[in-house]
Amino acid sequence: MPAAKRSLDDVRKMEESSIDLAVMNSVAQYMTPGELDSALAAIRRLLKPSGRLVLGDILRPEVGMARDVIALLHFAQAKGFLKDALKGLISTALSDYRHLRSRVGLQRYSEAEMIAKLAAAGFVASRAKYNIGHNPWRMTFVARHAFDNIQSLIHTGD
Repeated sequence: MPAAKRSLDDVRKMEESSIDLAVMNSVAQYMTPGELDSALAAIRRLLKPSGRLVLGDILRPEVGMARDVIALLHFAQAKGFLKDALKGLISTALSDYRHLRSRVGLQRYSEAEMIAKLAAAGFVASRAKYNIGHNPWRMTFVARHAFDNIQSLIHTGD
């Protein structure tokens, strides 16, 4: 199946063990912990035994909004849209989004918390060296079915 964006409802309707790779980028921070657990379970069901989940742009508890702004400005300058990024930041600062973000909050996870959350969902995971998004202060994880690791040990005799 070619790469495509899918909603979580779409994912739940797909055939079990039908995909090799799922990428969930810059989404987890907007989900409650329970919603994320449900999404991880749905994705795990969908992945082939050898499949992988890439979970990117995870916010860390110790990193605040200032670093997000700095990362965006560096990225915008490097890619040639600094003026537009500044306009967007000003618009956001003057909008209700900042107040909504403060009131509702964004979910943040430490490396250990995310690895434990993925393990509870039946994955073995590790943090990638680099985040797949533009923000180097956020994290990306690569996960696979926990039993895939056990099966590889059985096959190699380790």
